[in-house]
Amino acid sequence: MRSRPTLALTVLAVALGAATGEASAAEISVNRSCFADPTDREDTVTVRGSGFAPNARYQVILDGRPLKGGAGRTDKDGRMSGRFVAPSVGTVSRVARRHRFDLRVRQGGFEPAVYFTVSRLFASFSPARGNPRKLKVRFSAFGFSLTGQKRPPIYVHYVSPRGKLARTVRLGRGTGACGFRRTGKRRLFAFDPIRGSWRLQFDTRRRYREGTSRSGFLFYTLRVKVR
Repeated sequence: MRSRPTLALTVLAVALGAATGEASAAEISVNRSCFADPTDREDTVTVRGSGFAPNARYQVILDGRPLKGGAGRTDKDGRMSGRFVAPSVGTVSRVARRHRFDLRVRQGGFEPAVYFTVSRLFASFSPARGNPRKLKVRFSAFGFSLTGQKRPPIYVHYVSPRGKLARTVRLGRGTGACGFRRTGKRRLFAFDPIRGSWRLQFDTRRRYREGTSRSGFLFYTLRVKVR
């Protein structure tokens, strides 16, 4: 399990001395609604808040627990800001692929909240056992909005053991903050596949292009053995 993230706090303005006040309309925000899991890419969550009591202590809370390094003091105008690496979904569950995190800034009796989602880039089908020629499955795709694209179309490209594209199937559009899609049951192969190791590439492009480490688009590849 990965350690919890640490917040690097940056006060927006420096004020000398101490002051007290009431945070009557405190609110916070983050820079995005979707972040990559750090096992795929290190994204930075930036949190900003205003309307707090000026020159007063606060604590950042992540999913109900104090964030390490998340204690600070507001500026003279009752503002705060900070940043930290997006937490791993592995801190929630070893099998989780995405998680909606609850972020709060606590000061006295005030605790405004904001939510953001962290997602792996991942694709799968279930059930994963059976005869690939006859198997009916549900496809699941996670994280296909990590480039910022809203409701991305998600495709699976079937590449034969000979390295040739056999077919492209549209699975639908990704939904939610990070572009998630789960299909209804359908044939794993909507055609009669030849024997060998097939490559299934999931991406957001209608026209197939082999994904590599240098590709400028998101993709995830699965291999399926057909006997």
